[in-house]
Amino acid sequence: MTTIKDHLLLRISERESEMLEFLRRLIQVPTPNPPGDTTAAMDLVSQFLSQRGIPYEIVEPNQGMPNLIAVLSGGSDGPRLVLNGHLDVFPAGDLNRWSHDPWAAIQADGCIYGRGASDMKSGTTALLFAFAELHAIRQHLRGSLVLTVVSDEETFGPWGAQYLVEHRKEVLGNCLLSAEPTSPYALRFGEKGRLWVKIRVRTPGAHGAYVHMSPNPIAIAADLIARLRSLEEIRSSAETPLTVTLQKNAATIDKAYGRGASEIISSTTVNVGVIKGGVKINMVPSDCEFEVDIRTPPDVPHLKVMERLKEIVAVFPEAEFEVLDQNAASTSSPDHPMVQALIQNAKQLSDIEPKPIIALGGCDARLWRYAGIPAFVYGPSPTGMAAADELVRVDEFLHVAKTHALAVFDYLSN
Repeated sequence: MTTIKDHLLLRISERESEMLEFLRRLIQVPTPNPPGDTTAAMDLVSQFLSQRGIPYEIVEPNQGMPNLIAVLSGGSDGPRLVLNGHLDVFPAGDLNRWSHDPWAAIQADGCIYGRGASDMKSGTTALLFAFAELHAIRQHLRGSLVLTVVSDEETFGPWGAQYLVEHRKEVLGNCLLSAEPTSPYALRFGEKGRLWVKIRVRTPGAHGAYVHMSPNPIAIAADLIARLRSLEEIRSSAETPLTVTLQKNAATIDKAYGRGASEIISSTTVNVGVIKGGVKINMVPSDCEFEVDIRTPPDVPHLKVMERLKEIVAVFPEAEFEVLDQNAASTSSPDHPMVQALIQNAKQLSDIEPKPIIALGGCDARLWRYAGIPAFVYGPSPTGMAAADELVRVDEFLHVAKTHALAVFDYLSN
């Protein structure tokens, strides 16, 4: 006997070629952030919904950065589930490093290449098609389903998801599901925190032959940077349930994020991303500044890292620092019903059993967790994300789309 869920899987399977074509069209509309203009890409999304008679609303607090909200109500009372995807992508960078035009969406060797292929136009497409198919059978669902397609994620969402969470409370719901890149083998229930600081070193400066007249701020910065490595000694306690879960899934963490990821996921990490100093080779510089990206595990408070940072900088009287931006780490329960729904359906579809882990980087899901809403992420592998030759495997993309549709059905049917 064919069930409604069987019919849902059949419907979305019949749309595989349509999903691939839509994804290619979406990639072919450049949406690098900065500048972050997603107007043309959002037009594709709105046209898709309009053609299916699905109502939606555009919320555009900043011109060129529209956000879309669509809501379907089920046939009876129940939870409110939110699907969230974004349209902006990283800049393409040096085009000479790409094997294919980053905006051509070339399909070859079982993959689709292009900027945003994995982060996250494939995930957004998966959610869009899942929403449309679920809308067609909405009378069989409990509660309601919200689709939010946003801009400005790559710059942390002040005009995108953050704006909606702060000003449109109906998008909060009872649970959030995202298709940001994770790898089909990994299901994210949290992410590390982010602390960005700028450190400046100032000295009098001098002629390059008169090195006795002034300390060199670049040399001081080099010493200071070396000492910042001690921040990496601040780790999660080995005894917490979170750490035990991550240790148990170490192989999945390495598979999702690359070999060695499991060794740093419970540790504070330090990356000097920008450094500037000096004017001319025959001058002792008068200043040097550098920017540091510090990532913290969920049970390591920023205050603890800041105390150690202050101690390090205090050793150098010529140095001072300021906090540029920060986001706290966030987690949800890995035992949530949505986690179980994703795992069960992924296994039934492709014999893949994703393991619960946290993310090294951040995404919009944190905003729902900050508001006390459980939020989970399941998407394709992050191959080439923020680098040249970004791609998504076709089989992973289709697997994610089907898994999301069926998991949502189960969540809104039980």
